[in-house]
Amino acid sequence: MTVLIVDDHAQFREYLRSVLETDGFEVVADVGDGTEALAAAAATHPDLVLLDVHLGDGPDGFEVARRLAELPSPPSVIVTSSRSRTAYSERIEAAPVVGFVPKEELSAAVIRGLVSRRPVSVAIAEDSVLFREGLVRVLGDLGFVVAGQVADGAELLALLAATPVDAVIVDIRMPPSFTTEGITTASAIAKSFPSVGVMVLSQYLEPDYVLRLLDNHESGRGYLLKDRVGDLPSFAEALHRVATGGQAVDPGVVAQLMADASTPLRSLTDRENDVLRLMAQGLSNDGIASELVVSPRTVEAHVGRIFDKLGIDRSTSQNPRVRAVLQFLDQPV
Repeated sequence: MTVLIVDDHAQFREYLRSVLETDGFEVVADVGDGTEALAAAAATHPDLVLLDVHLGDGPDGFEVARRLAELPSPPSVIVTSSRSRTAYSERIEAAPVVGFVPKEELSAAVIRGLVSRRPVSVAIAEDSVLFREGLVRVLGDLGFVVAGQVADGAELLALLAATPVDAVIVDIRMPPSFTTEGITTASAIAKSFPSVGVMVLSQYLEPDYVLRLLDNHESGRGYLLKDRVGDLPSFAEALHRVATGGQAVDPGVVAQLMADASTPLRSLTDRENDVLRLMAQGLSNDGIASELVVSPRTVEAHVGRIFDKLGIDRSTSQNPRVRAVLQFLDQPV
């Protein structure tokens, strides 16, 4: 998910950028006032704007939110403040925002939770009519909105040109050659519809396919085995992550890499390997903390040490979390 941070405190912007990028978000810009926010939103087309209520001189956060809603492709907006919700309750209800979060409660998990409350729209490309119809029913039961279903990648691209969606589900093997059309289609979507998440479903445990998928577009990408669809809670969680700019890699692929890698990342401890394994699956810091039964702060410390040991520069524009996962996935097997 791409994010624009708007806050008149530079130190808070720097802190929030670090928190979000560590947890897999892509921060496209951070600015200090409403005028800069409107210009940055028009230039970068973020999925989400985190917007301070008080911005010094010029329009306040609620006025900026109103103007953002008038853009041709308006982003989701979360307003935030050092004051409590009760100070702005009436204005929050009237504003075109998905929610309000006090600054001290801001976290990647809270942000994802607010954004994922709205129904996620999905399109499906799958040449098997029976499997496609089954997906439609499953997605509907899970609360997703199916905006369309087609049989191949070309039809999917035509559908996306006419129907905006949050994410697509594509079979890896479709007409005409039944080889890697899903990966090719994901590459085309990255060029023409960069904000659309892509979940590739496959019957095959192929780490090379995962690398090709992530090379096309680092955010909003997932690769799951078709059998994983039967685990409805996990499938829904993975699709929500992809639709909101996160990643989801089948645990089987990650397990194969960890078992078969001839040159493992030997400098990492066993617990750091556990954290990196769950990062590679696409889990957030909070998700990793829950899985390992540790605190989010402990996970954050492990993630920092992983970046340091792998020589990943957190000051660059590249998402350090994605860099770590790609370095892990790119081990020779």
